[in-house]
Amino acid sequence: MKKILLFAAFIFPAFAFAGGPGVLSSIVPQYIQGVNGTNNNRVPFWFYGQISGLTPNATYHYYTTMDSLNASPTSNGAGNPYFANSTTGVIRRTTNASMTNNAGYDSLTANLLGVIEGWFGVEPTGNGRFTPGTILYPKLMLNNGAGGTTVANRVYFSSTPVTVINFGTTSMSTTEGSALYDSLDAAPKNFICLYDNFLAVGRPISIAIVENDVMYLNVVTSIANFYRTNVDSLDFHWGTIIPNNLPTGIQALEERTLANSSVVDVVTDIDGYWCYGTNTANMTNGSSAMYLNSTFTLSSSAIIPDTTWTGIPTNFSATSNSPNATYAWDFGDLGTDSGASVTHTYIAPGVFNVQVIISTGGCSDTINETIVVELSTGIITPMPLSFQVMPNPTDGELFITTKDNNEKLIVVTDVLGQIVYSELLTGNKISVNITGQTPGIYFVEVRDTVTGKTGVKKMILQ
Repeated sequence: MKKILLFAAFIFPAFAFAGGPGVLSSIVPQYIQGVNGTNNNRVPFWFYGQISGLTPNATYHYYTTMDSLNASPTSNGAGNPYFANSTTGVIRRTTNASMTNNAGYDSLTANLLGVIEGWFGVEPTGNGRFTPGTILYPKLMLNNGAGGTTVANRVYFSSTPVTVINFGTTSMSTTEGSALYDSLDAAPKNFICLYDNFLAVGRPISIAIVENDVMYLNVVTSIANFYRTNVDSLDFHWGTIIPNNLPTGIQALEERTLANSSVVDVVTDIDGYWCYGTNTANMTNGSSAMYLNSTFTLSSSAIIPDTTWTGIPTNFSATSNSPNATYAWDFGDLGTDSGASVTHTYIAPGVFNVQVIISTGGCSDTINETIVVELSTGIITPMPLSFQVMPNPTDGELFITTKDNNEKLIVVTDVLGQIVYSELLTGNKISVNITGQTPGIYFVEVRDTVTGKTGVKKMILQ
């Protein structure tokens, strides 16, 4: 996963009606939730639009719905309007769209070119228009711009068809979708556009508002349960529905402002399989929402011993903060394995590079360590000497500490096996100085002349 900032805003032009108001440009998602009948899984539907052909400086009352393209010329569509006022910052909902009741409409003032613009929303109801598989279009009802109390203009977003889907668990279904939510570091009341391509171009799959928008849908029982419990009123959260028939998955999240729809940031994942492990391609979770966790960063570590013996199994392990991580091991002697904890037996002595690749979705960490394999002559259970080398990395001066004061042979070799330091010393804290050697990897071997125990540790000279 990575973030990129796009400076070009991809806004789709739409049909402008001659002789009256029409859509100048828009950002309309491709899908909306819906069901014919009782709908208790409603998900807010948001879109952006610019309407031209209006009277300059006139203030228009409006509300929004969805409708079929062949509806009656006097049809006001269906759905509960949502209002997002960029001037006051107020986001609200109404169940009674009306040009006569202040609560049933909102207002926008046309600029000097006779254009109004903003974010608009619709809540799908149980109206028959919201039957899964139906193609609908956003619709904007306007008064006359002079205080009129009736609908004077009905503006279709006719070049941006929206497909109705409902929650379901059928794979690849063209009429079913699944719930997705996230907690993105985005500004409240901004909008998240979800794209099925890495470049965030074309029409978004869905659009969601960033909480807390202070609309308080968590008390509306007809709103989808996942939205009420995992999204609404929770700072930075957003939630939506995406189609189950989406082979590329969601690959980009684009944040746009409430004020003018300008792009703030884009978070991307090139394969739709996000770092936390959520696979957004052809989802089948239905109304049981999946958490995207788009800000998740893979954090991993591995335990690889510095030394081991030939012919004796050696344990290796790796961990990650991802519950879906996979582990691929390469032991440097043509041996490979997979799993968080593995065992490998070296046949020949030498210095080998051990690599483990920890990955999940589009993220991966690669960890490399060098291991020294010593020849085990008749040794069944190795008894390596326990000691510490500090500091490591070092600038050349280091201390070797052990548990006893026995006499010890200290040998330091480079990666080619050449001895750069050798001395017989006594004590449990021994000072060694290899200042002047070429920076790189070295190996410190400590041999106790009393017990016969030997240990080797890797050291990095800076």
